[in-house]
Amino acid sequence: MNEAETRAEYIDHALAAAGWGVVEGSRIRREYPITLGRIEGHGKHGKALTADYVLEYRNTKLAVVEAKAWDKPLTEGVGQAKDYAGKLAVRFTYASNGQGIYGIDMETAVEGEIATFPMPEELTIRWWKVKSRPVNAMKKRISTRLSRFGNGNLRGYKSSWRKLISAKRRWCFVRIKPMPY
Repeated sequence: MNEAETRAEYIDHALAAAGWGVVEGSRIRREYPITLGRIEGHGKHGKALTADYVLEYRNTKLAVVEAKAWDKPLTEGVGQAKDYAGKLAVRFTYASNGQGIYGIDMETAVEGEIATFPMPEELTIRWWKVKSRPVNAMKKRISTRLSRFGNGNLRGYKSSWRKLISAKRRWCFVRIKPMPY
């Protein structure tokens, strides 16, 4: 059984059973283009990189699924799946040969065989658990720098806020002066 048959008969059904493409807001993007391919000259490109599946929920790419043929080992597509996840900046990636599923969390480096694909809501919750930590920490640091002025309004110290944001995101704030004519 080749890869296309494995995808059609096993992986598509496993994704649908988990709710992908069934739950409102979830979407399975098949043959998702990643790059056009290496430029070889004279306006020609090499073979384009395409992920077998990209799982989206509420317009956010959450996972990449790499499919392999039924007779291939389960971990055959792990390297390729990790490469695609890195190029697409996606946290979760999966490799499957139709007989099993190998899951990888690119951010926490947890990987191993899993029984089923996670549901869209479950994957979103796992995605937000780590994603929201820096944002909440930044909000807490900014709120501690707030002070109450005589009129009762809360106002932040702009210089502290700018330093914090520039350190966090490595942005450079430049004051632009109008040009004299």
